[in-house]
Amino acid sequence: MIGRTLDSKDSSIDILKKVKCFILDLDGTVYLGDKILEGSIKFLEELEKNNIKFKFFTNNSSKNAKVYINRIRKMGYNLTDDMMLISNYVIINYIKENMQDKKVFVLGTQYLKDDFKAANINVVTDDADVVVVGFDTTLSYENVSKACEFIRNGAKFLGVNPDFNCPTEDGFIPDCGAICAMITASTGVVPEFFGKPSHHTLEFVLKDTGFCEKEIAFVGDRLYTDIAIGKDNDSVTILVLSGEAKLEDLVESEIQPTLIFKSLGGVKDVLEEIYN
Repeated sequence: MIGRTLDSKDSSIDILKKVKCFILDLDGTVYLGDKILEGSIKFLEELEKNNIKFKFFTNNSSKNAKVYINRIRKMGYNLTDDMMLISNYVIINYIKENMQDKKVFVLGTQYLKDDFKAANINVVTDDADVVVVGFDTTLSYENVSKACEFIRNGAKFLGVNPDFNCPTEDGFIPDCGAICAMITASTGVVPEFFGKPSHHTLEFVLKDTGFCEKEIAFVGDRLYTDIAIGKDNDSVTILVLSGEAKLEDLVESEIQPTLIFKSLGGVKDVLEEIYN
């Protein structure tokens, strides 16, 4: 275990014993590509053993919740469907509550489009009132051009998640934030984002879990999403160094986690001291 400012193990114990629900990132935290990260399954089993609630939340909008559920099951943990949250749900919930009658152009994979259609949102290919951009691994120039045209004509510009890169076993690939940056460069319009670290996600998680801010710990490998969600509220944030962020990134970062661990296995070790 590494503390944010070389915190003592006692301080980590004091913080973690108050956490009633862990919200766990996936890419770079639980697994990397198709490989489960060492210590992840044992960490989940430790939470289960001590009746500590947890859910998974991924910003990765290139797939849907069912895909991630099946991936984790194949890696050795049999989670239930209600344990998986995704940025797709957050933006869909917002649109249903605030833009139900709007025509929405989705620049994203078929998984994302299907999630929107399943929620009875009016997905269109022309004359859109709203442009939603996700992590589109099927990106085409034609659709980017369409999105820019709609935005120039006054369509609202929404981004599912702000991540610039997605970690893989072979390195990083451009994510939703990078695609949105390209559209912003062309149109001059900056999107509103809905995944971590937005207040939309925080509110969604609080409502879904029923816990208050100080009872929840967000765990992840990215400072500007997983850890930044704890800014200006009472939630705990735990950075794991198994994905994107490195220890040296903290030196000049305004975003600082509550605690730092090399991996989920390190968190498990502290929980064992608390509950065993």
